[in-house]
Amino acid sequence: MEERYHVATPENIAFTYDIAGIGSRFMAALVDALIYFLISIALALAFSSLTSSVQDPTLESTLTAVYIGISFVLYWGYYILFELIWGGQSPGKRLVKLRVVRLDGTPATAGQIIIRNIARLVDIFPGFYAVGLIVMFLNSQSRRLGDFAAGTLVVRETQQLSLQHISSNNPPTNSLPNLPTPAMEEAAALPVNRLNQEHRQLVREFVARRGTMSDKQRAKLALQIGQAIAQAMDAVTPADAVQAEHLLELTAVAINQ
Repeated sequence: MEERYHVATPENIAFTYDIAGIGSRFMAALVDALIYFLISIALALAFSSLTSSVQDPTLESTLTAVYIGISFVLYWGYYILFELIWGGQSPGKRLVKLRVVRLDGTPATAGQIIIRNIARLVDIFPGFYAVGLIVMFLNSQSRRLGDFAAGTLVVRETQQLSLQHISSNNPPTNSLPNLPTPAMEEAAALPVNRLNQEHRQLVREFVARRGTMSDKQRAKLALQIGQAIAQAMDAVTPADAVQAEHLLELTAVAINQ
């Protein structure tokens, strides 16, 4: 049974995630294994076709070395590359709607993604992810050794985000920003119909109270809420607090139009 993971920020905003269980992670791994297998087969066929007409032993040895090198990079780079590009998702995780995050609920860093995937070498020992599965069964958050090493957790994308409250010591300020015409058009194009009531309330509260927050609080909250909102709308995930706050401004205007 999949459990829930709660993260409370210093600003009293609570994020609730559904932890990805072994079943959903197995499905994601199965998809990734199939994709990796198909890529490997295509690579092997291309190598075979390329070397079938080669008569020079030196050239053949060189091509073989290149093939081995590409295969090595593919094996280690498949998960790392996709999880870096897609913010903690491989193709399998993206299909099953799973994501790798830090234990505080924020996006996993590049270093953490690399560490958890390098540790895969231990998780797969002695075969079929035996060590990884044993470790996942022994902890309630279904974390494998790579997750423990990197300080990460795999959660479901359908996580619910709830607003407990933003500190009552921070009274609201001006609610809606004044945006130039191009930004207003950008706001109008946002699919805010995909946001639930809690998402909308989070956006309104942040925009209304951001002026009373410290720079550190404001940046941290903007990034956390902005990334959650972007995921809900299937929009481009903001890379930093500035982009996140801009998205929240656009969203605040859009949901009030």
